[in-house]
Amino acid sequence: MARRPTPERIEEARYQATRNRLIGVGMSEETADAWIDAWATQAARDGVEPGAGYWDAAWRWIAEQRRTRVWP
Repeated sequence: MARRPTPERIEEARYQATRNRLIGVGMSEETADAWIDAWATQAARDGVEPGAGYWDAAWRWIAEQRRTRVWP
């Protein structure tokens, strides 16, 4: 029997996709995790709720931060 998508499973898939994307551009797993944690902290400060645009915003924020910061 196939699993049905739930909001939690969809969110986990989006998280994993973003993590894999960061690793795919050359980040170590540890660095990708650190940037994702930094994003989660910033998103909470800014009141950004998980949802369809959350991980796209994470990707843009991480890319911008990496231009000016070496480590999260």
